[in-house]
Amino acid sequence: MGKFSLLMIPYVNYAMRLGDTVLIIVIALMALVFLVNPSLDSLVLSGINYVINSVINSTVTMPVTKPASGPCTSWGLVNVNLTNSESLFIEVVNGSYVYLLTNSQLHSWGGGPEAPSNYTWFSSVPGIYVVSPGPGSYGLLVCGNTGIAYRILNYTAMGIAAYYGPGYSNITSDAVLGLFNITNAYVENSTGAAGPGFSLQLNAYVVIKYGGNYMVHWVQDALVVVDGQYWFQGEMDVVNYVGSSRNVVYEQGRCVLGCFETPMAGLLIISVNSTGYGVVINFGYSLLQLGNETFSPRVYWFAHELIPIPNATAYIVTSPTEGPYGWPMDTEFVIGGPGNGGGVEFRSLDAYLSLLYWNGTSWAPYPITYSFGISTGEYAVNVYVLPIGPSTAELVVGHNNYQQLGG
Repeated sequence: MGKFSLLMIPYVNYAMRLGDTVLIIVIALMALVFLVNPSLDSLVLSGINYVINSVINSTVTMPVTKPASGPCTSWGLVNVNLTNSESLFIEVVNGSYVYLLTNSQLHSWGGGPEAPSNYTWFSSVPGIYVVSPGPGSYGLLVCGNTGIAYRILNYTAMGIAAYYGPGYSNITSDAVLGLFNITNAYVENSTGAAGPGFSLQLNAYVVIKYGGNYMVHWVQDALVVVDGQYWFQGEMDVVNYVGSSRNVVYEQGRCVLGCFETPMAGLLIISVNSTGYGVVINFGYSLLQLGNETFSPRVYWFAHELIPIPNATAYIVTSPTEGPYGWPMDTEFVIGGPGNGGGVEFRSLDAYLSLLYWNGTSWAPYPITYSFGISTGEYAVNVYVLPIGPSTAELVVGHNNYQQLGG
């Protein structure tokens, strides 16, 4: 039990690639954040408690369907067409036997209840998989529990994403944090905004429990860079713009405040606070370095969203359970287009990202992570993700690599 603190980020041992300057600033942030602003806004932090056991134990789980006899007594089949650059995202759930079959393999199987003897790919172990069998037409056969999620991946947001914990379990928290250092970023082209740009997004799902009911909200804390300017903004449930830190100042036609420069280092943070009058979702950031300037460590809580359900319990969940948009409730720290479902392609890119969650006593890396996120409409082209430590990665220019990073 206890409130989360920015004083205890176990970060230095595995994030050395972030650079000495950024590490010094991060250490300073850990040591000084409460001295700079002791309360950090009592509404935001003083009442945030770790999720209690009764809430964790009653978290919504995936339905399980077991076949009566033979793995394919009950089954579903969809046709999937893949091109040279496409892969297939598949979430295998409990009680599912999932096969990817060519047309000839499908014809040879001929139908249940026995499982196919020949297949291109198979798994019955719950988890997230990315399959790249090459271009062609395939049958995605699911026997038993057919409630899986699948998607053809041409382009997605790229970075670090956690879909579940060990043993396909849920991870719950009352705060998530993304630490970034963008040492180089030059956009070749982008869509979704009037000018060229990109966004760095911290995306998560918030579960609110009240009485015997619950609701789920998708939340986003983003650094947006468009046409040489940057700002931070919060959104909820795709269409609900919560607030922004935007403050751009020009003098004699030259940008003097809110101008994007590299290296740019800082963090994004989302926290939830359960109070007697409702749930508060908080969006914050800390800018640690911009070009040759470094800044006094401080978290700016620039937006808050009140959900007026008295005495509800709220927490951030990372879960294989299907969320309100039909995908697993993942937690992401990813790069994509600048907005409105757009994309970005970089001419050059070098960025370091880490994704952490508050485990009740300290900040911790997610134990199982992937290189792509699916809970956002924005996407990136030619971004290659290199794992460099637990829940930590470097992003460079290269073909999108949809893979597990660690765990």
